[in-house]
Amino acid sequence: MRKLSLQDVQSKKNNSNSDVNLAVAKFREKTIEEGWSLSRNRPRSVDEIKALNYIARVTILKGIQSGTIAYDKETRVLRIERYTKG
Repeated sequence: MRKLSLQDVQSKKNNSNSDVNLAVAKFREKTIEEGWSLSRNRPRSVDEIKALNYIARVTILKGIQSGTIAYDKETRVLRIERYTKG
């Protein structure tokens, strides 16, 4: 299996074609009545779970470091600062 680093994935994402993004958006608009569904047909593999967990951890840590996500010690909750009231 080919291994990709996080930087490789991010560069591929940043270089993605807008036509592809439009096609994906149109696909998501299709309904189940039209024969499309976004539900998964197979369980995630162990490697896929590890990759998704890693991406989630990195995203949250970057948010905490940049200040867009804050941890409230009293309620033990992570808050996204732009969505907090007042």
